[in-house]
Amino acid sequence: MVIVFEIKRLLNEFLQHEGSTAAIKFLDKRRCEISDLLIKGKTVADVHFDVELLQRTSAGWPLPVDRVSITGSEAYVWFERKTAFRNALAAMEWKIPVENHNNGAERLYLESPAIEEDASNSMTHFRAKALWKVMKNCFTLAGYVVLEKDTLEEVDMQAPVKRIVFVQRKNRVIDEQLGDTLERQHRVEILSGPVLVSSDLVDADNYIRRRSDALQPIAQQRYGVRIHDSNELERMVASLGRSAAIVDVLQQKHSSMIDMRVPKHGASHKQNPSKKATFILYNFARLVSIFKKYRLLMEQEGYPRMPPVDEVDFGLLTDREEWNLLFVYVIGFPYALRRTLGDGELARIDPHYLLEFTFGLVSCLSKYYCSTRILTDNSPKLLPVMIARLHLLQAIYNILRTLLHLLDLEPIENM
Repeated sequence: MVIVFEIKRLLNEFLQHEGSTAAIKFLDKRRCEISDLLIKGKTVADVHFDVELLQRTSAGWPLPVDRVSITGSEAYVWFERKTAFRNALAAMEWKIPVENHNNGAERLYLESPAIEEDASNSMTHFRAKALWKVMKNCFTLAGYVVLEKDTLEEVDMQAPVKRIVFVQRKNRVIDEQLGDTLERQHRVEILSGPVLVSSDLVDADNYIRRRSDALQPIAQQRYGVRIHDSNELERMVASLGRSAAIVDVLQQKHSSMIDMRVPKHGASHKQNPSKKATFILYNFARLVSIFKKYRLLMEQEGYPRMPPVDEVDFGLLTDREEWNLLFVYVIGFPYALRRTLGDGELARIDPHYLLEFTFGLVSCLSKYYCSTRILTDNSPKLLPVMIARLHLLQAIYNILRTLLHLLDLEPIENM
């Protein structure tokens, strides 16, 4: 069971029983200040149900309904938060495969991007390889059987293998040759758009070095990196440069063109190098630092160990950002992964959405971290809320670590 999909199923069943047909939408960070979930009918008459019955019926759901406000053709739903925190954190859904439309049984082979002549280290090929790696990671986590090339011929061909091919341009000749054959039906082409670069940019390695050089002062001055070992600093900066390059080529829709030439007046900021990679990795390092310090406090000052989730009072988590972290990013993670995979339609993969989701998570985390003291004094009055916050941040740490793996970004723990 995945909470976000289970709640939608249960709500649909309830509405159908009540004779109401409507669309159900979980609201994102920008809109969940209004409510947690929106039920929207096609006409005013479409949204009509017994609110008290829904509250009673949902008492045993993973997210019990706390209150509902019906306005015309729209019903705004709020969930009971204390129970939501406990159930969502106990479920640990970042560790289990997200259910797909084939119950995880569909077998895939992701063909490595073909190298065009004299372009083995070009930014266009680097982009295609980054896309291939990210999607391979996502399909694996989602429970698909992802086959390697050396095992492809050994599989039982009675169960078809879906072949995903990453191309830099559509090949009509191949389409005509395959026609309406079984091979064509099980072949999905994913277009990886070109990357336009200036004449002084030799190759992808050159671009990564430039990004490393540009990010080193940012890491040291803005984020306070203090690594005195020159070899370790060089390794970390090189890793930052590679991560930055990956983020730069993933932040737009995969089929679109990326123009990395000298920016023109009025050019989109998405066409230019960003600082998102540094911001993402810095906030991951923040979480690592919090838990390192907490372990030190346990050893040196007798702070208690974190108790099991069912012994924690999550009613103490009343901050709006705490709910956003849980509802939008912990509970919403499986949906983000499914949307990245095209919601069951492989030709509609959306890898740049996963990067947007990751950046939204660290932005919310950064705002929360800057406004909230996580590690408090070791007193009976303050410890309960600290423990509740640590449980939430532990889930965020696990999800963010999973996201870094999916995006092929190397975690940095000492920034």
